[in-house]
Amino acid sequence: MRDEFDEPLAPAPVGDATAAVAADALPMASRVPVVPDSIRLLNRDFLTDAANLPDASIDLIVADPPYGLGKDYGNDSDMRSGEDFLSWTYEWLDLAIPKLKASGSLYVFCTWQYAPEIFVYLKSKLTMINEIVWDRRVPSMGGTTRRFTSVHDNIGFFAVSKDYYFDLDPVRIPYDAATKKARSRKLFEGSKWLELGYNPKDVWSVSRLHRQHAERVDHPTQKPLEIVERMVLASCPPGGRVLDPFMGSGTTAVACARQKREFVGYEINESYCAIARERVSAAALATPAAAADASATPSVAAGA
Repeated sequence: MRDEFDEPLAPAPVGDATAAVAADALPMASRVPVVPDSIRLLNRDFLTDAANLPDASIDLIVADPPYGLGKDYGNDSDMRSGEDFLSWTYEWLDLAIPKLKASGSLYVFCTWQYAPEIFVYLKSKLTMINEIVWDRRVPSMGGTTRRFTSVHDNIGFFAVSKDYYFDLDPVRIPYDAATKKARSRKLFEGSKWLELGYNPKDVWSVSRLHRQHAERVDHPTQKPLEIVERMVLASCPPGGRVLDPFMGSGTTAVACARQKREFVGYEINESYCAIARERVSAAALATPAAAADASATPSVAAGA
């Protein structure tokens, strides 16, 4: 998925995720984990359970599958490589794509080793909107001497049709004070871009979660909430439904709990499901609207 973690970077604020991170740090024994009824965390294999999910019921898929690089997830889920890995990837994509609504879209994380094949395959099924490069802001500290050091992940953004849902305003980046002053001339008065900020580019420079990061949990390839929340806000309407076929430690579920989206996620590792439940519970406690909807009913469904 990524290169080995380097020396820790100084923690950086993650937008408005501070409250969720703080709640995440509460002692587990001090609270009973509960999650909103709208968040479903399934301890099952998506490939074997996909038939139970209705077609055309999902607004957004956020998929961070194993990358085929031999990472340790406590099982053999990332032991495939080469053609075997690609065949498996095409299999789960064929199961996931029909779940999308006509206005739906898909983000898929992958590595440069397999991105070309995966993107070509997806372009035969969907409309490609963007290739996003996640710059992990990894410091240069040696490594290989036979190629340039890889410090990014590839993200494919695809849609079912040209009429896909996309709301730019919630993810616009505010201008700094100097830019606002320079652009506050009468020529630009009332301009939407001046009021709300600029469109994020297709290179997202967001620090990976080093070992000391407040958001970090026990998962080898955890994605920053800032990245996933941007996807959810831009590509799923309020109250819409998000699918994560490989939810890992539950970052997409946390984003949905915070942003009032419904969520269904699959994860075969029971320990990661437990982490996801704790994180969603913390997010619900930090988000009054979500907390009001929380239920004491167990939220992790066991495999069939």
